[in-house]
Amino acid sequence: MVLSECRQLMSQHSFVEARLVHDFLSAGWSIHFIDYEGNDVPLTDTYGIPCSFDSLKQAEDQVNQVGECPVRIDSLFRFAER
Repeated sequence: MVLSECRQLMSQHSFVEARLVHDFLSAGWSIHFIDYEGNDVPLTDTYGIPCSFDSLKQAEDQVNQVGECPVRIDSLFRFAER
């Protein structure tokens, strides 16, 4: 979902949190918004490719551009923590 669509859904209070996930393939950070039903909505470009940010700070700044919501930073090894 592109930035403008995420802003619109955020203004409708459709998201409960933003999750910042470290992308080990690109060595960057991706943003996933979580809605009330638990659906994962990644921030993408106009082609539907998930956006990757060079630093955690850049990803947090993008979340702030969308709107205010709780931010959770995912562990690199969350699959092993379950």
